[in-house]
Amino acid sequence: MLVAAQRQNQAYVERAGLAYTPVGDPPEDEWVPLMARFASLDFTTAQALMIGEFFGGIDARAALPDLLEVVDSWQPDLLVRESWEFAATLASELRGVPLARVGLGLASVEEFSLNVAAPVVDKIRAQYGLPADPVGDRLRDAAYFTMLPETLEIPAPPIATVVRRFRTDVPETVVSLPDWWPGNDDPLVYLTFGSVAAAEYLPFFPGTYRAAIDELAPLPVRLLVTIGGNRDTSEFGQFPGNVHVEQWVANDIVVPRADVVVCHGGYGSTFGTLAHGVPLVILPLFSGDQLDNADAVARAGAGVALSEESRTRRATAVPGPGVLAELAPAVLRVLSDDSYRTAAVRIAAEMRALPAIDAAVVDLSEIAGQPGA
Repeated sequence: MLVAAQRQNQAYVERAGLAYTPVGDPPEDEWVPLMARFASLDFTTAQALMIGEFFGGIDARAALPDLLEVVDSWQPDLLVRESWEFAATLASELRGVPLARVGLGLASVEEFSLNVAAPVVDKIRAQYGLPADPVGDRLRDAAYFTMLPETLEIPAPPIATVVRRFRTDVPETVVSLPDWWPGNDDPLVYLTFGSVAAAEYLPFFPGTYRAAIDELAPLPVRLLVTIGGNRDTSEFGQFPGNVHVEQWVANDIVVPRADVVVCHGGYGSTFGTLAHGVPLVILPLFSGDQLDNADAVARAGAGVALSEESRTRRATAVPGPGVLAELAPAVLRVLSDDSYRTAAVRIAAEMRALPAIDAAVVDLSEIAGQPGA
């Protein structure tokens, strides 16, 4: 297996022990002006712009020439893309290589993504002499692999003819956390806004992080905060003794120990938490899929969604003091009402009941035209 990705993602690929090859990075003079436009847009409009113009346009145009060279030299039997990577669809058609896709969220998010990307991708299709596909029928042709159970996907649009669901495996052994709070056994609250929110091109670090900490620190809890590996914890200043800040702690280490996870509704944070049967409080920060994920969790009864303010807030604006003041009451609500954990445990059981991811090899082999491989 060979993973083709932009150079900024090389470390992630190699950390997973996978072979890596680079494809073209999006030109800065194209994507920086696009980011500037977000300041005036709401979450959903900004998400459509990002998926359509950036992932479907700028990103795909930059990656496709290198990806075609990789296909020509490596001669793969199958291409596998994720939801927001569109160059592989074009390479699949141009070189006649079968294609499958891996979902990065709810089926509703996948359908939204296909709808907004299709017209932009169609322009690239024309440049390469491919037949027109303005509504994305060819994008939907590829078999769809997802780690989410059907019960979270209400409603579930017809995103593909072939849909395969697989379970999210979590470690059977729970690793102990370092004893950051000697002698304190208060409930553990884990605050994480994922790996992107602290980026320099977004406005959330350190202010939103610090504001969230200040709201939660007075509670009778142990509060663990992670900020991402590219930021310095010293930027926060001092904290009360019940607060501990780290650059990064693996989800599978901290989440099983947590009583509630406070996050922004990102795919990994949200559904990785549910896989462990832990309830959530979700404060969407900058993307429409975070709203969708928060709504799905609230609908399932597995957490509290603080999403109303996010429906009108601009995509690059920081959360206001009103919604931040809702964090502590929401955490106390989840801690005091066992129904949230019960629902989260039920979803975790549904996720574990899905076929093992190893079974995907059979499906992928059949798509590649090598049944039984």
